[in-house]
Amino acid sequence: CLNRRRVADALVDAVREATGLQVDEASFIDADHNHVQREEHENRSLWVHRKGAQSAQDGEPGIIPGSMGSASYHVVGRGRPEALCSSSHGAGRAMSRSDARRQISIKRLERDTASVWFDRRLSAKLVEEAPAAYKSIGKVMRAQRDLTSIIRKLEPVLSFKGV
Repeated sequence: CLNRRRVADALVDAVREATGLQVDEASFIDADHNHVQREEHENRSLWVHRKGAQSAQDGEPGIIPGSMGSASYHVVGRGRPEALCSSSHGAGRAMSRSDARRQISIKRLERDTASVWFDRRLSAKLVEEAPAAYKSIGKVMRAQRDLTSIIRKLEPVLSFKGV
């Protein structure tokens, strides 16, 4: 938690210095995935392991990302006990990284991300992250509409991937 906050604070400082813009601290969402946490469900104390999922307690803010070329969503959990108060943490892969490297061309990656800035010199290394390698975020959001409420839809403008 603290390490993510420190990274976010450093980013806020850099954006403020570069643009002069102020950040709305109330919009900060601290959400993660792939963790284990002790929780109470149906009057039982359980260790809940969320792998590829995030907590979606009633009223809890979260982020559900798409791919580098598709929308992401700010959401609020609905606290559905039948899902252990969880939701997906993103679109999820439609194909493995190795399949994506074999099946998705650089041309397809660049066509599918034409409106998103990223370092095109890295295209060959990023085909495994191409939008075509992921499930449709729209279908994922429709499938879990009972688990979260959408607060806002975010369209990608820039994608930064460490390679």
